[in-house]
Amino acid sequence: MAQSTTTVDTETHKLRTLILNARKPFVLRNFKMNWPCFEHTLEEWCANYDKEAHALTEFETMPCDQGNQSPHWERCRQTKQMTLTQFLEKQKSPKDDYWIGLNYKRVDSMPKSLRDGIDFSRLGFSEGSNDYSFWLCSAKTNTPCHYDSYGCNIVVQVYGRKSWLLFPPKTPLTSTRIPYEESSIYCEENLFAPNPEELQRLSKLHDSAYRCILEANDVLIVPKHWWHYVEAIDVSLSINYWIPLENDVKDQLKECLVKILIERFLHKSSDGEQKYVLNPNQLDDIQDDDEIFSILKHLYDSTNIDCPTLKSRRLNISRCPYQYIDEKTCENLIKELPADMLEYLRPMPKKDYENLINQNAKRFDALQIKVPSSTCPLSEIKKALLNSICEPTVVEHIVNEFFRRYKS
Repeated sequence: MAQSTTTVDTETHKLRTLILNARKPFVLRNFKMNWPCFEHTLEEWCANYDKEAHALTEFETMPCDQGNQSPHWERCRQTKQMTLTQFLEKQKSPKDDYWIGLNYKRVDSMPKSLRDGIDFSRLGFSEGSNDYSFWLCSAKTNTPCHYDSYGCNIVVQVYGRKSWLLFPPKTPLTSTRIPYEESSIYCEENLFAPNPEELQRLSKLHDSAYRCILEANDVLIVPKHWWHYVEAIDVSLSINYWIPLENDVKDQLKECLVKILIERFLHKSSDGEQKYVLNPNQLDDIQDDDEIFSILKHLYDSTNIDCPTLKSRRLNISRCPYQYIDEKTCENLIKELPADMLEYLRPMPKKDYENLINQNAKRFDALQIKVPSSTCPLSEIKKALLNSICEPTVVEHIVNEFFRRYKS
C-alpha cells in the first residue's frame, strides 16, 4: 500500500528535526532520493554530461605512490583535461599510482539536464536546495581530514562507495590553517598515509573514531564541526549539501578574522609563500581593507541585532535553528520512524580502527624508498606563528576580546 501524503509529510518533518538536532553522525540506508537525472546508469549520465558540456572537463590528479609525506593538499595536485566517458574508460584498467577526481563541482557549473529534479525536500529542506556540490572520482581519491566551520552536511551517495572516518569536535587532532581555505579547518595528520609519528598519535584516538562506508542510495548526516576524512573505495559519484544554521554567524565572524590575519600576514610575502599558504581557490579572493572590514562590521552587528544591509554574498541566506531539542526527544522521534531507516554511527572497535590506520600507514612506508622530502617555501618559524595565532581556541579568545573592546 502506498504511503499517504500526510504520512510522508510527517516523516519528512521528523527527519528534518533529527538532522537539525543531530549530536552524532547518522546514516539513512538505501534511502532513495528519486532524482530523475540519476534514473540511468553512471555511464549514461557521464555520456549525457559530455554531450551537454561541448568541451573537455578539467579533473584533478594526484600520485598515490609519491608525495604522501603530507595530506593530498590541492596545491600538490595536477589537472588533466578529458571527457567523463574517458574518465570511466580509464577506470576499467585502473592504476594504483594516481587518482583522478572531479571534486567540489558546484551546481551552477553543471548542465541543467544533469541535475534535473535534485532537491532535498524528502529530507525536509526545500528552501535552499540549489546550494550543493558534485564529486565524481576514482578509487583512492581523498579529502584531507578537516571540519567545516559552517552548517551541517547532508551527503548523498549516488553511485559507488566511499569511506568516511569521523571524529567528534573535541578530538585532539592538530589543527592547521595551512593551507588556508575559508570555512575549512584541516588537521596536520595525514590519514591517507600516516608517518610513524602520526600513526602513534592517531592510535590514541581509537575511542573517538567513527566510520561508515556509504553505498549507492545511502545518505550521511555530518553534524556541525565533526572532523572527517573521506576516501573513495571505487568509482564514486556523491552530492553534498550544507545546511546554513542560525549559529553560523559567529563562526563566520571568526573566519573573517582569520582571513584578515592570514592575508595581512602574507601582505609582503613571496609568490611561493602565498601559493603554499593559500588554497588555490583563495588566491584570487584576497579582499582589500574596505571590503573585509565592512563584512566584519556587518557580522559583528548581526550577532547583536537584525542588520538589514547585507554586504557579503555569503550572508543573504535563510538559516535554520540548530540543536533545539534534547537527545531524549530525538530518541522518541526515531522510534516513530520505520524500523531500520536510521542508523547512528558508533565508535569503531579498537582492533578495526588500528587495522585501518596501520593499513594506510603502509602507503607511507613504501613511499620512503622513492621520494626525498619536499622543500617548503615557508620557514618553520613563520608556519608555527601563523598556526598559533589562527588556532581555533586562540581565535575564540580574540573574538571575545574584540566584542569586549569594540562597540559600533
